[in-house]
Amino acid sequence: MSKLNAEERKARDNERFSQRVDERRVKGEDVVAYALANDKAFKFLTKDEKHSLKERQAALAEDVSIKRQQQIELKNQQELDKIAADFTEE
Repeated sequence: MSKLNAEERKARDNERFSQRVDERRVKGEDVVAYALANDKAFKFLTKDEKHSLKERQAALAEDVSIKRQQQIELKNQQELDKIAADFTEE
């Protein structure tokens, strides 16, 4: 087996990702979820699928932001409770 140069590897990989996306689309699977998990699949999505991907990414980022904020609030509340408990013990 001959070694491939960088351009040949890239072309081979692009063809493989294109086939994988097409296979998932034919099977009725969620190609947007596949693209979320694998960034290289993005360029093989249709325009509508790309739009859906952007919406899902924004929603995921919002969820992460909300969870992070809740964790910060919980930590702050725990620290306040600890301080209040220490203060009342004295």
